Amino acid sequence: MCKIEEVDAEINRAREHYQNDVEIYKHHLIYYPNMSDHWQKQLEVCESVLNAGFEAITWEEFEKRQREKWLSKEPKEITREEYYYALNVLPPLRWIQNERYSMFFIGECTTMTFYGQYLYDKASGKFYYAMADIYDESTWLDKMLNL
Repeated sequence: MCKIEEVDAEINRAREHYQNDVEIYKHHLIYYPNMSDHWQKQLEVCESVLNAGFEAITWEEFEKRQREKWLSKEPKEITREEYYYALNVLPPLRWIQNERYSMFFIGECTTMTFYGQYLYDKASGKFYYAMADIYDESTWLDKMLNL
């Protein structure tokens, strides 16, 4: 976040930061070959950010883009093991159990109010995962799956 008159300077600072990281990762690729896969991935991420470019946006636009990025994906069918791992790795949040399904959020957000949500559909015996907004029930798996 910056003042409007600082936008150009902040964009240049970000660009310089990523350009510096590119040089560091290129160096690491040469001098740390035992971790070349890791450094190559880091290099590719930095180069993709640089190629995408930078832009100044409002906080509202940022929130809108975050919501589109994290909440636009369809529910994914997962294994029983994945469901129970998520249930046991951190204390569940908003755990709902009824005759139709068992549903919970993993106890740590990904960003803002977006959490991984897991659902066991008792009728079908299937397990699901999706990102959802913990404060917006319209994004929850039971609504997405029409349960």
